[in-house]
Amino acid sequence: MNVSRAIRVLFSRTPVAGAPAPRRAAPSSARRRGRAAVAWFAVMVVAIHAAALLALQDPRLRDPEYGLRAARLRDRIAENPGRPLVLVVGSSRTAMGVSPAAWEEVRPNDPARQDPLLFNAAVLGAGPVMELMTLRRVYADGFRPAVVLIEYWPPFLHNQDQWVETNRIAVDRLMDCDRELVRGYFPRPDRTEWEMDHRRRNAIYANRERLLMKVAPRWLPAARRADAGWTGLDAWGWVPGFDLKPDMTDWRAKAVANCSDIYRPLFAKYKVAPDADRALREAIALARDHGAAVGLVYLPESAEFRGLYPRRVERVAREHLETVSRDLNVPVIDCRTWMPDGAIVDGFHLSKTGAADFTRLFGPAVAAAFPAAGVKP
Repeated sequence: MNVSRAIRVLFSRTPVAGAPAPRRAAPSSARRRGRAAVAWFAVMVVAIHAAALLALQDPRLRDPEYGLRAARLRDRIAENPGRPLVLVVGSSRTAMGVSPAAWEEVRPNDPARQDPLLFNAAVLGAGPVMELMTLRRVYADGFRPAVVLIEYWPPFLHNQDQWVETNRIAVDRLMDCDRELVRGYFPRPDRTEWEMDHRRRNAIYANRERLLMKVAPRWLPAARRADAGWTGLDAWGWVPGFDLKPDMTDWRAKAVANCSDIYRPLFAKYKVAPDADRALREAIALARDHGAAVGLVYLPESAEFRGLYPRRVERVAREHLETVSRDLNVPVIDCRTWMPDGAIVDGFHLSKTGAADFTRLFGPAVAAAFPAAGVKP
């Protein structure tokens, strides 16, 4: 075969005279193979979705901020049998402010005493509704704390306008045990439950960012990464805050001023929202129904931030706290002025060093407040 004839054979669909005819599969055989390929593809898609759906049932993937803490809590309980568990729930102020490891360093550790086993179960952005959500999950997972301490903070009781707490709860972190909370506190519970079910039916696509956060977080833009609540999480549920240096006074002043700009508008129209009050009272009742003693904790604020409260807001918040404490016979551990301003980064978040110093004071205060719950001072 000369060169021109070879080229025609390669590029022409028309058989060249004398060239052997290509073999073709029988039409029925080709169709069977095609159908088999489609069937296998469908099976693989279903299998992958089923695997993703199963994986998302694990709280460490569905909501790592809670799930990772729950796993660490099991480990701490196993390591400390017999010690009464004191579970602290709250917002980022608690997450960064209560460092049980610092208490472990200084607790008496006397065999004749039962030092409280402090554990930090806080969730960033949590007000009363998210605190209730956390407690519901804690009891659904079989934990039985001797004492539950609930952070009390007036700004997160406002729960109105852009401060509506349920807006801070991403649908893809909700679990089946959260449905009752959704029905009781979300403004459009039917829509939220539909979205929850939709994300389960479309496990990979609807939860793609959640899955990426677990396997390849750098693929997500920084603004869309939701790992602040568990980045650096220690064995006791604490998330380290900033560590202020002596030469950071200007930086801290700017941080305080920025928070002032955020919270002044809230205080201008402040009131305690009925849903926030209801959720707080429900959380207290839930813990007591499961045999726990309950206390409210007002964490440290700097003098600058305390100065932002108008007299009316200060009065409303204090009256509400006193009313809840009196109505439900709940003790209050008021730590608001315990720490110097230099230990508080932006007015209400403790620094890394400040959290350790604070918790060394907090542990004995908890032990003194709850001797009847098996926690001995």
